[in-house]
Amino acid sequence: MQKIYKIIFNFKSKYKSNIVFDTRVIKENDIFIGLKTEKNDGSRFYKEAIKKKACLAIVNVKTNYQNIIYVKDTKLFIKKFCKFIIDSYKGKIIAITGSVGKTTFKENIYHILKNNYFKTYRSYKNYNNILGLQFSIMNLNINTDFSIFELGINKSNEMTNLVKTLRPHYALVTGIENSHIGNFRNFRHLVDNKLKIFNSDRLISGLLNYNYDSHYVKTKLHSKVKLINNNELNKKSRKIKNKYIINYSENSRKFTIESFKGSFYENIAIISFIFLKKFIKKFKSKTFFYEESIIESRGKEISTYINRKRVKFFDHSYNASPYSLNKQILIFNERKINQKVYILGSMKELGQHSDFFHLQIILLAKKLDLKKIIFVGEEFYKFKKNFPKFNFYKNYTTAVKYLNKEIDTVKNIFVMGSRYNQLDRIIKAYVG
Repeated sequence: MQKIYKIIFNFKSKYKSNIVFDTRVIKENDIFIGLKTEKNDGSRFYKEAIKKKACLAIVNVKTNYQNIIYVKDTKLFIKKFCKFIIDSYKGKIIAITGSVGKTTFKENIYHILKNNYFKTYRSYKNYNNILGLQFSIMNLNINTDFSIFELGINKSNEMTNLVKTLRPHYALVTGIENSHIGNFRNFRHLVDNKLKIFNSDRLISGLLNYNYDSHYVKTKLHSKVKLINNNELNKKSRKIKNKYIINYSENSRKFTIESFKGSFYENIAIISFIFLKKFIKKFKSKTFFYEESIIESRGKEISTYINRKRVKFFDHSYNASPYSLNKQILIFNERKINQKVYILGSMKELGQHSDFFHLQIILLAKKLDLKKIIFVGEEFYKFKKNFPKFNFYKNYTTAVKYLNKEIDTVKNIFVMGSRYNQLDRIIKAYVG
């Protein structure tokens, strides 16, 4: 196997290749691995990979094509190859998990390290399950000082597998809320599974941001892990030109850091700083939140013109949990803008708690007296008869029809929900 690994490394070095599982995204000189799943066997598409000028293919098909390597089991090959890479890597590995903000934290810490002149790699987009982790490990830049990976779980014991695969040196839990709670016995069971990120055999230090019963988690935590409650940090901020200056105190010590964004992004800046200062002695930059960390549809503001009138979408359509949806509704409600409309998609993986959490969101809308609100998805739709003043739709297509009728009376449109509801298509219907 090590001979194959060396061949792959040589191709990656020579052609700057990316390793891919999907022939549809292959670019010239990429390396294709035919992944076998329950539904399909990617090895069957090796000819398409060759047509698209992949420089190398690893498949479970024996063939005379040049630069095609046969392995009996590609899934097992990927597992062993990832272990070889992790064992060979000389830099330090950072793992990040949490109920909300994983990708933003990962991107932010990447930009902090990069702007402090560390050679740094980070995992791809929000690929955080075992297959996504393996994909990111195989594309790791072996010559970096740090590599940052996002880990996500939605069922019991997943974290154990992720940690055994990655073996991180440093671990951060951004916070634990009720996301994906449907696949766990209760909230405490969810917490226990999140905390397994600190079970790495190479752990040097970790940080847990936790806002609930600290006595319980203290009994579970490794001695190398620091516990903070970000809500209890004494902090003040002020804006100077294009930056926010944040003063905060922790254990009677005072710190001053900077951020490119205000509001709840200040919390990300503080947690990132507390985490990184555990293993980095000196920073060349005082900035601990970078605007580039907000990727894809996470809080993105999109301006367009509809019927010659400027309309702004506040795009959070990528995902939602009871905690994040509640918080973002409150933040948007406080914004001093007029002609608002809320488009809220239902949330998945809440199991037996689903009705409770969806009802709480509806009651929040009623309490805030939100005038124009659209609920999308079956989980919200079942409450339609109980709340006749609100608009309920089973899918995004009927929601677009309603919005078309109201579009001349709105200027600011808030969109948030689980990606299953495809709320991003509502925005695309107007923005293109």
